[in-house]
Amino acid sequence: MLTPVADGVLVHQSELLRNNTVVVQGEAGVLVVDPGLTVRSEEGWKARVAEGLPPEIAEETPLGLFGLVVGLPAGAELIPWDGPEVRVIEHPAHAPGHAALLVEDRGVLVAGDMLSDLFVPMLDDTEHPVEDYLTGLRLLEKVADGVEVLVPGHGSVAMADQVRVRIGQDREYLHALRDGRAPDDPRLGSSVEPGWEWVDGIHEGQAARIARRCERDATEG
Repeated sequence: MLTPVADGVLVHQSELLRNNTVVVQGEAGVLVVDPGLTVRSEEGWKARVAEGLPPEIAEETPLGLFGLVVGLPAGAELIPWDGPEVRVIEHPAHAPGHAALLVEDRGVLVAGDMLSDLFVPMLDDTEHPVEDYLTGLRLLEKVADGVEVLVPGHGSVAMADQVRVRIGQDREYLHALRDGRAPDDPRLGSSVEPGWEWVDGIHEGQAARIARRCERDATEG
């Protein structure tokens, strides 16, 4: 089911992982914003993707169509299509080449895999993952004042008054991770929504990885 969230912008949320697919109506068609992977050129991609799938869906997820996506040219600032202007906000958070899309005249920010009320920030294995993510948050914050509707990759759609709240929540999580503190985050621990307890495992893995990186840096320094 498609739910209107702004003029000419609709969202479908799946039951699995609450993935959000966004449809933007244009002059003679629609723009569909959906998670995509561009990993097929890497040797052994299928095994790595399969390993990363949640166990409950691994056997039911066909991989044949994964990665059949053509990327935008490097440095592209707008989506080339016959419809409302859609700005590309590329940044280093979460994964290389990750980006948010801003449907500016509709006030809709499609945030990609960020600003979720279900997932804590998920870091890529880069040299400076926390700093990269904080950079991404700063770029999203620059456009926050013009956002009326926020659509994350997973979880509930947020209205204007919650945009900066979610940015602040993600930033606080990252600061805690960087400082070696236990984050006070509603997406973790006993307050988490039933069925999403496994997000704690994501956090624990990230916390251990960041701690090892800090120890390494201290030793090398």
